[in-house]
Amino acid sequence: MVKTLKEISELIDGDLSGDGDLEITGVSGIKEAHPNEITFVANAKYRSEMEHTKASAIIIGPDIQCNGKTTIRVADPYLSFVKVLEMFSWRKNRRTEFGVHETAIIGDNVVLGERVAIQAHAYVGDNVEIGDDTIVSPLVYIGHDTIIGSGTLIYPRVTIREEIKIGDRVIIHCGAVIGSDGFGFATVSDRHHKIPQIGSVVIEDDVEIGANTTVDRATMTNGATVIKRGTKIDNLVQIAHNVVIGEDCRLAAQVGIAGSTVLKDRVTVAGQAGVVGHLTIGDDTVIFAKAGVTKNTPAGSSVSGFPARPHAQEMRVQGAWHRLPSEFSQLQKRVAELEAQLRQSDDESSE
Repeated sequence: MVKTLKEISELIDGDLSGDGDLEITGVSGIKEAHPNEITFVANAKYRSEMEHTKASAIIIGPDIQCNGKTTIRVADPYLSFVKVLEMFSWRKNRRTEFGVHETAIIGDNVVLGERVAIQAHAYVGDNVEIGDDTIVSPLVYIGHDTIIGSGTLIYPRVTIREEIKIGDRVIIHCGAVIGSDGFGFATVSDRHHKIPQIGSVVIEDDVEIGANTTVDRATMTNGATVIKRGTKIDNLVQIAHNVVIGEDCRLAAQVGIAGSTVLKDRVTVAGQAGVVGHLTIGDDTVIFAKAGVTKNTPAGSSVSGFPARPHAQEMRVQGAWHRLPSEFSQLQKRVAELEAQLRQSDDESSE
């Protein structure tokens, strides 16, 4: 794809300084960029790179000076850069064949909207509804009585079990499993008896779910594991049964959320953190990487460590641990000195 700087500037409502007819063929980071590519600088951290970049143009913020470089000045360079990436994205510009591939298996009473693509070897069960402009990639499984909204993109080898509800503009990446059984067992006389998992999963609009992530279905009829509007979930995340994740949350890779826990809106959970079951995590909480959360957190919390505690407190604890070797060595030396003094005192007394 080729776009002129003028076209890009109009897209992001920017102030162009330079040749508007200059052709741009790609988008890159400031260090990796080549001629005829565009990059961006959002803060002072990368100002020094502007003189060395090979990019033909730079998207900059209102307070960045560029020393003669060709620029597009905007209010929010990061958001503008995202828009330019979308312009050049192969996803946006790829050609999709709409309709049902001859190798796909379609059940009874399936309702498909307009411009739906059911690609090779996909399976769609009975009584499924799929909205307009949704793409079901090869080897996807969609169980019976599932409802999928419009503009949703389901990548290959995704499994969506029965009676699941998925909203509009949802993206589900390769290998994700939606609606697997929750981990429920009743232990009687040292034997584990499976508790049937007969609830559902509800995924609201504009959610993105990463590759090989699993979202378990709720236990009870009319119950649901819920992921609310705008939440973004990374790869290899486990969401257990009856969990409710609020709007605009972010969960990084290898996070685990145990059953019946509620994450309120705009919660951020960093990589490899875990949250035990039946907790409530307040709005705007930040859980740092590898934290183990065992208690409810009020809104606006920042927690880390195991068991998780306020982040500032955990940093003081970690600092104390790091000082222990040197402080212990000093303590050993001081004890040895005192023992030597006591022996000398005893010797003088015996004389």
